Amino acid sequence: MAHHSVQLLSSAPKEIVTLAPTRWLWVAIALVAVVLPLPPLAAWSGAADIGPIWAPHMMSWGLGLLVVVTVGLVAGRLGTRAPAKLRLRHRVPDGWYVASLAVVIALASTIVSWTVFAQNPHLIDEIAQLLHARAFAAGRLALPAPEFQQAFLTSHTWVADAGWISQYPPGHTALLAIGLLAGAEWLVDPVLGGLGTVFVFLTARGLYGRRVARAAAFLWAVSAWVMFMSASYMNHVGAVTLALLGWALVWGPRQLKWYHLIGAGLALACATAARPLDGLAAAVPVLVWAAHGRWRSIPWVVVGGVPVAIAWGYLNWRLHGSPWMLGYSLLYGAEHGLGFHIDPWGQPFTPAVALSNTAVAVRRLHLYLYEWPIPALLPLAIWAAFGRQRRERDLILAVGLIAAPVMYFFYWHSGFFLGPRFYYAIAPWLVIATARAWIWGWVLAKRSANATIRWDIALAGATVCVLLWGWTSVLPARVDLYRSGLQTFKLHPERTLDELGVERALVLVPTSWGSRIISDLWAMGVKPGIVERAYRHIDACRLDRFRRRMRGSGTSSQEISDALEQMIRTQPVAVPKVPSWPDPTLRLVPGQPVSEACEEELRRDLAGFTLYTNLAWRNPVGLQSGIVYTRDLFEENDVLLAQYPGWPIWRFAPPDGDPASLPELIFLGPGGPGEQ
Repeated sequence: MAHHSVQLLSSAPKEIVTLAPTRWLWVAIALVAVVLPLPPLAAWSGAADIGPIWAPHMMSWGLGLLVVVTVGLVAGRLGTRAPAKLRLRHRVPDGWYVASLAVVIALASTIVSWTVFAQNPHLIDEIAQLLHARAFAAGRLALPAPEFQQAFLTSHTWVADAGWISQYPPGHTALLAIGLLAGAEWLVDPVLGGLGTVFVFLTARGLYGRRVARAAAFLWAVSAWVMFMSASYMNHVGAVTLALLGWALVWGPRQLKWYHLIGAGLALACATAARPLDGLAAAVPVLVWAAHGRWRSIPWVVVGGVPVAIAWGYLNWRLHGSPWMLGYSLLYGAEHGLGFHIDPWGQPFTPAVALSNTAVAVRRLHLYLYEWPIPALLPLAIWAAFGRQRRERDLILAVGLIAAPVMYFFYWHSGFFLGPRFYYAIAPWLVIATARAWIWGWVLAKRSANATIRWDIALAGATVCVLLWGWTSVLPARVDLYRSGLQTFKLHPERTLDELGVERALVLVPTSWGSRIISDLWAMGVKPGIVERAYRHIDACRLDRFRRRMRGSGTSSQEISDALEQMIRTQPVAVPKVPSWPDPTLRLVPGQPVSEACEEELRRDLAGFTLYTNLAWRNPVGLQSGIVYTRDLFEENDVLLAQYPGWPIWRFAPPDGDPASLPELIFLGPGGPGEQ
């Protein structure tokens, strides 16, 4: 009986299954990979994200393909005298091979984190989760609400009844909290990237066997996109690694047991608690696998996911007021959800924009996946178009590739950071499919070898050319670009203060006028979605007068929100941005005189400002000890400084007379009301 149950739960692919529709699904994938990026869909749709300029890349890839093909043909011609069968006498065992690759990608990501990103977060998503992770690390569900909120609140966070929280689900935030407790939060994603190598190998081995698994693990370890993402703090890395763990538990074991399925359910649920859409997409190929006579496995997977679902629902209830309420909806309302509608920024999200976003994402996959001198998806597309994908495993792979893109087709935002980050959910499937294409091409090449040209050696020569060219030319250019960009995010004022022996201080950080308008409205209880639409639509001087009038008036947050909505409706066309202004988001009606208060704010912008958000997550829990970073509120600082009597006051700002320079620490003296 026990033996019979094992057979029913076997994870091995059913080689006898012939699935003709799978062939057409792969043809569609080939067309999407090759054809969809070509037309200028973004220009036609009016999408905000137009993506990379395509023509220069096409020209560069044309040259790259010419060189690579030439190198391959020359190698194949010269290789005709090589032995008919080339074999490695000392093959590295799978365990050592995969472990070595895991160490390579983890170490490379760590080095990039140190030398390129300076161990700092570079996107507000990372910062908000790190901030909330401080609460988890302190044994709290939320941070204490700041006394003077406009001085401390930052994007994608909110003060709810339970305290100060981020909008993000808890999955990756909990992983970052573990890193904070260990004093190595910057190591979380590099370690996850290394673990991903092992899980990619196990997943690919279960689906396609050992050769494809070794190739897939290699591609994962040398993927520039995996390296850069694993050098960040992004929750995409946590979600993908947890999803990979779930897939590895389903397809990796030689004999699938019930506890593998429970573990898979737990891992997939945790992936969903890190990134909901990614986790749901990760479950789809497992459902396809189960649909082929394995429905009895589903209850075990569900059992594994139930504890996570209960814990997540409890956390949502405590933080958001309902087990079903996500932080995204709490901050931005229904506009943050899937479907065609007006997005949280007030822009129409239409099918044309969705198609454009997909095309832009595929373009970026060609660029960022491997940083090759040829289109990254080309080998995959060739196999997808000309291979014979009719097995169950081919259907699982195809569904894995398209599940997340189909879901994100209906999501209003086109996420870009270090690549098309929403599509990082399919990075494992991309490397497995590319590995499958490599092995397929290698088998065909060996069969076609003749006295005129050794096609297997030609393919090997072309592959080596692609890898070496990418590693020595294309990838270093990307590294230099990332290292030289966003210099403000790479600063470490906390290290400077530590070197000076400063253990307690209040650091004032001057931010742009627009930033202070936004944070002031947040502090009045206006939800970020409404504030964002108002700031993107209304004249800044008018908005500034409004927030000054509302502050301390006793007007409820709902009444302030209603008034802002009315102001948006009475301004049918968005006020244009001020060209060449230090703050590229500032909007003013052209030619309209401004008040004295607005003139003063404009002078402050011109005098120089910097970013506060990238420092907010370093604040201690409770904001009453150590080094506390706060927005410089200028004439309103008296109220803020009164909360820190006797504290040393520092300012982190561009030097006087040089507003375009990077900020520096300036000691202002002992604290106290009115003392700066």
